[in-house]
Amino acid sequence: MENISQKKIKMQRKIENHRSPKKSTKIRSKKQQKLPFANMKQNMHLTEFTTTGLKKVNTEFKLYTIGHNLKKEYTTK
Repeated sequence: MENISQKKIKMQRKIENHRSPKKSTKIRSKKQQKLPFANMKQNMHLTEFTTTGLKKVNTEFKLYTIGHNLKKEYTTK
């Protein structure tokens, strides 16, 4: 029967071998996806839509995203 320290070493090796670089890129890409929405929510004060109906809300959101993209393009140059 193995003692506890040998089991810990085996588990640590399994954990180290199981980690992959793809996982960190997924986390990074999720954070990058959240940034525009956080920016619109905080800086453009998009906490709720002012229109009703799916078509109108979709149009309003598209206008917000156009504004976000224009602002981002203007500040980078």
